Amino acid sequence: MSFSEMFFMWPLTAGLYAGSLLSHSFRKELAAMAMLCAGFAANTLFLMGRIRYLDVLTPLNMVTETYFLPWCLALLSGMIGVLEKDKKTVLPGIFPIAFFSLAALFIPVKVNPPSPQHDAFLAPFFFISEAMAHACFVLGGWLAFIGIVKRIEIPIFNKIIVWGFVLYSIAQVLGAIWAYLGWGAPFNWSERHLQSTALWCFYAAYLHLHFSSKWSPEKIMRFAAIGPVIVLLFSYSYYHCCPNVS
Repeated sequence: MSFSEMFFMWPLTAGLYAGSLLSHSFRKELAAMAMLCAGFAANTLFLMGRIRYLDVLTPLNMVTETYFLPWCLALLSGMIGVLEKDKKTVLPGIFPIAFFSLAALFIPVKVNPPSPQHDAFLAPFFFISEAMAHACFVLGGWLAFIGIVKRIEIPIFNKIIVWGFVLYSIAQVLGAIWAYLGWGAPFNWSERHLQSTALWCFYAAYLHLHFSSKWSPEKIMRFAAIGPVIVLLFSYSYYHCCPNVS
């Protein structure tokens, strides 16, 4: 994929996701699903095009979270829809998908050049597991928010968050090994590592709330609904402060 094609591919992707949201808002569910699938396909092509940089394969560019998170959200929403056989669970996921894809239009993200650290074997797996975990946190929190607003039960939101915590824990282990191999230390007092630790502790606390009789299901849903805000602040504030890091 040429640079000019890459330049127009993400606005197309974001436009399709936004069109899906608009169709869903007007209760055109079939059109919403079609545009969501088209957006997912365009998102996939865009990510594949980012792999090749200066004619050198750099897989890390494919999993840049700014562009990879909407893909993860779309994939997760589709998987839930297939497993749960409930389109109502898929379509509300359009809201965070459209939001993060449109936000990516305004976030400066540079392409990672080939380097010993970026070419490490574990690096792509770390970002894949971290982005999928973030997608679980965002989608689970969003479904919890919908349940609060509409006063309905959406039990699957808790399962999504639990799987997100498992993936995030795996990401922390992979990240520590990658950091040790690439920089000589598994942890340092940088904002990146501290934010990851804080987010892990937040969801560890969430899981333990289920064992407390003082926390009703409604309170737990409110706690879960805060999660996407934290993911947004941590992830995107980091990209704004350090735009050279993807």
